[in-house]
Amino acid sequence: MESNPYNLKTLDEKPSNYLDRDEFFNLLKKKKIPLADKDNLPRFAYTNNIKMHKLKREGSGGSTPTIYKIPSDSTLAEILINMKNNNNSMLGREILKKKKAKILEIFDKAQDQAESRTSIAEKVAQSLDVSCNRKLVKKVLDEHRSLDLEKLKKIS
Repeated sequence: MESNPYNLKTLDEKPSNYLDRDEFFNLLKKKKIPLADKDNLPRFAYTNNIKMHKLKREGSGGSTPTIYKIPSDSTLAEILINMKNNNNSMLGREILKKKKAKILEIFDKAQDQAESRTSIAEKVAQSLDVSCNRKLVKKVLDEHRSLDLEKLKKIS
């Protein structure tokens, strides 16, 4: 039985504005959108509202190939932004490591009572061009600098 979890329509031939699996994976790589492997492409496309279809396969062996509509540059930019701010994506996990390092760097450079959790979060967000909040700052500082927390400015 053929698997079609996304209820894709099967086409006889590939339209010119569609890419096969390898071409689509390479496009994402070229646009700096990292994915672990090609097996996750249908889920990635479905999650990001990228149109896809099945292509009638030749012969009886193997699975039915999936083809992907070429997304616009603005769609790709939006996907990249979403991935940067999602800690479950590959890119998001990389950014999270950078955020944690930046939080510690800002905290360590700060003079006593000069920074608050909010000001640290704002500086991290500005320097890395991603969202950052006080909760993450609190978590990182509690884990790594719990003995020095009196250095933070108290907001009353």
